[in-house]
Amino acid sequence: MKCEKSYEHLIHKYLDGDTSSEERKRLEAHLNECPHCLEHVRELKKAIAFVQSASHIEAPANFTNQVMTNLPQKKNTSKTKSKWKRWMKKHPILVAAAVFLLLMSTSVSTLWQNNEQVTFSGSGNVQIDQSSGRVVVPEGEVVEGDLVVRNGELVVEGEVRGNILLVNSEPYFASAGHVSGEIEEVNQVLDWIWYHTKNFFSEVITVLDSDDNK
Repeated sequence: MKCEKSYEHLIHKYLDGDTSSEERKRLEAHLNECPHCLEHVRELKKAIAFVQSASHIEAPANFTNQVMTNLPQKKNTSKTKSKWKRWMKKHPILVAAAVFLLLMSTSVSTLWQNNEQVTFSGSGNVQIDQSSGRVVVPEGEVVEGDLVVRNGELVVEGEVRGNILLVNSEPYFASAGHVSGEIEEVNQVLDWIWYHTKNFFSEVITVLDSDDNK
């Protein structure tokens, strides 16, 4: 529609949070009168929510080179490019979901093909003993936030104020150890995929709900 095209730049500024107070009021007034543009904005918000929710998934270092290598060598015509651009604009959620699935598959492949080195991610003075395969939260130490341990045994002698995710790992708690959040163990590829998919859609719903309440 013509109105969508004329408001396209303003819509992108609005989604980026760069509109002035006057521009925001003008666009919101138009959205109240134009169901087509309103639906377009909602679809873009959903796509942004998908991308934001997948931001914690990291692609391997050689991901770009692998993708470029597998691309067909035939040059795309300007007409083909234009069709793809139009299709992506009409289906932003499908594009975002495809990006999530692609990153998810490369993340899973990298995780299970890498070596068995013991690693952890989180804050606090956490100790790693590669020889014994132990990740230790010392007595008296307080870890603020979530903790992720891979390929080892987590020994909690202190306190973890957050959730714990154990990937190919096992927990051990000393008498003084305490965890305020949930503990989840992921020891199979399907468990890993389900864990991230569940968190992904949970975060998407949260973002969409917050957008609807604005």
